Amino acid sequence: MAESSFTGQIYRLRASSPMPVSGGRLLLHTFGGEVNDVEIYECTQTLPPSSDFRGQGLGGTLVSANFSRIGDKTGHFQGRKMFVPSYIEEDELGFNF
Repeated sequence: MAESSFTGQIYRLRASSPMPVSGGRLLLHTFGGEVNDVEIYECTQTLPPSSDFRGQGLGGTLVSANFSRIGDKTGHFQGRKMFVPSYIEEDELGFNF
């Protein structure tokens, strides 16, 4: 199997829990957003070392990684790596209504 991967992004609106206001309505307080780059691997033979994670080594850029073995024990995996987020304003996410 040849190594196969692609890169995407995950967007998340940072917000508090909805607060009830008069008239039975809810108000959502937001405070920006974050964007994570994600590498998704359909097939790879290489897993990230601990030093690639934030807090485990100098300059680590990964927040999390999750891989599963494909098929038998031949050393092929599929999974994803999530990188440290960038914090952006809500307007850049397009969530303003």
